[in-house]
Amino acid sequence: MPRKRRRGRIPTPAWERQHGTIGRTLLGRTPQFYATVGIILLVVAALGVVAYAVASDRIAEANRPNETALKVGDKEYTLEYYTDRLKDLVQQLGGVQQVQAQTAIAGMTQQLLQEAIVLRFAADEGQSATDDDVNGEIATRLGITKDDANFQTRFQEELARSGLKEDKYRDMASAAVLRKKLLDKFTSEVPASAESVHYRQILVGSQTEADAVRTQIEGGADFAALAQEKSTDTATKSKGGDTGWVPRGVLAKAVEDQLFGQEVNKITTYPVQSGVYVYQVLEKAADRAVEDTQKSTLAQRKLQDWMTEKQKSVTVEDTLSSDTDQLSYVRDHVGFVP
Repeated sequence: MPRKRRRGRIPTPAWERQHGTIGRTLLGRTPQFYATVGIILLVVAALGVVAYAVASDRIAEANRPNETALKVGDKEYTLEYYTDRLKDLVQQLGGVQQVQAQTAIAGMTQQLLQEAIVLRFAADEGQSATDDDVNGEIATRLGITKDDANFQTRFQEELARSGLKEDKYRDMASAAVLRKKLLDKFTSEVPASAESVHYRQILVGSQTEADAVRTQIEGGADFAALAQEKSTDTATKSKGGDTGWVPRGVLAKAVEDQLFGQEVNKITTYPVQSGVYVYQVLEKAADRAVEDTQKSTLAQRKLQDWMTEKQKSVTVEDTLSSDTDQLSYVRDHVGFVP
């Protein structure tokens, strides 16, 4: 006789099984309920992250003026100070319509860098700025004398206008005093005579043009006439390209090496960023008197070289140039159009 087949038992779903007291408390809701709760928690967490980010941005924005924009050694310039100084510089240059933001910012950074170098190293050259010196510089900026009865009143008005604190303004004035004293010192050290060269030049737009001018001159054409006709150098064009006598130390070293090493009357070409020069050396002197106007140029060159050398011994941190938030702050507060 065939065996009687047993009916298979269908398993009871997990959610229909009996649970203990704890199980009923935790799992007494539908899966949809717990899914909804999870979604709500995720939304709350996301909103919390957004709120934190917004709050952090607002805190950062509020603290931004106090951020360091430039640091030279132990001298720090805050973004607020940098911006106030830049506003003044832009006004001196004719306003935001007359100057590019990038150019103005680069100029301000260089100016503050040089001020920091002068303040730190002027004593190495025996130079110092007394309170009387600084007051004199401030008075000059105000268009009065340091003994003027309204000096303090005018000074406070200037501080309010510029947005600068008194100690920072006096630092700026002190740097100006020291720079002038350093320049006077280097001017006094310029020798009475120096190796000099007398040459003339024609500036054209390309090497092809320069070669053509050179060929014409070597073929007998008049240098002065060609200079008046073709040169784009406005300083010497009307003089037939004649620069006069120039002592060593006035020109860039590479140009000096070219001219002082060039044979008299020989025609050469020399490329620069603005085009190509055609040079002709007319005379040379191993020891020629330096003119007073040239002494000033030589002293300026010496001061610049001195600052460049001193800068090598300090650490410079230019945060502004790489921080887009700081750059935006400066542009917005100075008034540059994006």
